[in-house]
Amino acid sequence: HRRLGKSTRSRPGKSRRPAAGPLTLDGCIELGLARQPALAAARASLAAAQSGQQAVDNIGFGRLLTPDYRFRREQSCLGVTIAAAGLAQAEWETRYAVRRTFYSIKYATMQKAVIDRAVEKVAAAHKTAKKLVDAGDVNIKITQIDVDVLAINLQFLKTKQAEASTGLKKAEAGLREAIGVTTTLNVADEPLPPYVNLMNQEEMVGLALASRPELQQARAMFEITDLEIAAQRRAFFNPKVPTFASFGDIHAKPIPQGIANGEYRPGAIGPEMPPVLAGKRADRVQRAGDLNQRAQAVVDKTEILITLEVEITVLKWKEAADNIHNLRDTPKAAQDVADKVRKRFNVGNATGEEYLRTSTLEDQAQAMLNQAYFEHALALAALERVTAGGYRVPAGK
Repeated sequence: HRRLGKSTRSRPGKSRRPAAGPLTLDGCIELGLARQPALAAARASLAAAQSGQQAVDNIGFGRLLTPDYRFRREQSCLGVTIAAAGLAQAEWETRYAVRRTFYSIKYATMQKAVIDRAVEKVAAAHKTAKKLVDAGDVNIKITQIDVDVLAINLQFLKTKQAEASTGLKKAEAGLREAIGVTTTLNVADEPLPPYVNLMNQEEMVGLALASRPELQQARAMFEITDLEIAAQRRAFFNPKVPTFASFGDIHAKPIPQGIANGEYRPGAIGPEMPPVLAGKRADRVQRAGDLNQRAQAVVDKTEILITLEVEITVLKWKEAADNIHNLRDTPKAAQDVADKVRKRFNVGNATGEEYLRTSTLEDQAQAMLNQAYFEHALALAALERVTAGGYRVPAGK
C-alpha cells in the first residue's frame, strides 16, 4: 500500500482583485483558482484530512492498546490522497467552467455582431426602398409592400438584437460565478481555439484513465477497504469494531449521477462502509471483504464511465469539426450572392423578398459557422476536463 509521510497543509490561494486591464483567458483561470469558493471548500477538506492524519500520527501510548493502529494510520494517509484528488478534481472543474463561460462571451459577442450587421443592412434597405417608391418610378420592381415587409423584418431583427444583448450579459454573469467574483470583469477579446482536424480517441481514453482524480479516489478507497479487512482480523474478541468510517470522513466523489430525461447518461455507484462492524471476528472480516468487493466494482464502474465520457466528448468534437469543414466557405459564398442582389435592389431591379432571402442566408451562414466554432471550442474544453489536463486546449489564433 502507498503510504504518505507527514503532510504540509495546503494553503488557500491568495485572494486578489480582478486586474484593471482586460482579463485574458489565462488571467481568468488564474483568478478563478484563487477566488472560487468551491476550491476553498476542497482545500479545507484537504486540510481536515491532513489534520486527521496528524492526529493518528500523534497517538502515543495508545498505539499499544490499538492492535489495528498500523492499518488505521495507512487508511488516514490514503484519506489525504483522496482529499488531494478531490482538490485536483475541483481545480479542473473550475478551469473548465471558466474556459466554457469565457468562450460563451466570445460566442455571444460574435453572434451579436451578426445581428447588429443584419439590423444595419435591413434598415438601409428599408430606407432605400422607401426612397425609390416615393420617387414614383413605375419601372422598378420595389413596391410599398416591399417597404412594409422590410419595416416588419427590421422590428423582428431588433428583438433578436435585444436577445443577443441579454445573452451576452448572461455569459458575463456566468464567468463571474465561475471565477467567484461579483464585480464587473473587463474581458479581453480573444479568439476561439483554432480548428483541430485530428483526434485519437484511444489516446484520449488512455490520458483520462491515467489522470482522472475520481479514479484515483476510487482506487484509494479500494485500498482503504482492503486495509479494513486486515484491521478487522486484528480484533479477536471485540464484538463491535469501529471501521475507518468512524475515524474520519473518507469518501470518494463518484462521476455525476445518471439521468434519463430525454438524454440518457448512466450513473455511478459509490463505496459503502458502516461506522461499526459487529459480530464475531470471522463475520466481521467476511462483511469487510464483501464491501471491499463493492469498492472494486466502484473502480471498474468508474473506469467504464470515464471511458464513455471521453468517447462521447470526442464524438462531439468530431461533429463540430465536420461542421466547420462543411461550413467554412459558406459565409463567403452567401455574401457574394447577397452582394449581387443588393446591387440590383439598390437600383430597383430586385424585390424586397429577394433582398431579405439572400441577406438572411448570408447572416445564417455566418451564424452557423460561429456556432460550429463555439461547439468545437466547448468540445476541446471538455476534453481537457475529462482527461484532467492530459489534453490541453490550443491557444486561439
